Amino acid sequence: MLIVIVYSANFTSNAKSLSAAVKAEWDDVDVNLMGVYGKTDSFTRYQVQIDRDLVYHSDSVTDNDTIINLIKARL
Repeated sequence: MLIVIVYSANFTSNAKSLSAAVKAEWDDVDVNLMGVYGKTDSFTRYQVQIDRDLVYHSDSVTDNDTIINLIKARL
């Protein structure tokens, strides 16, 4: 399974934390972290995908357990 986490610079620590939590939950998972930058400092993005299937998308983060439960619901 491939999990892709797309995040803006201000969510770097959240993305790394989620990556570790996902890897702890599933031992057969690959996680790609993709930092993105907008034209302004106020640009925000936090998005989680299973392959190309969008699981979570917002301009703010939510807790890791919520996202893990969203991933489980899609499996």
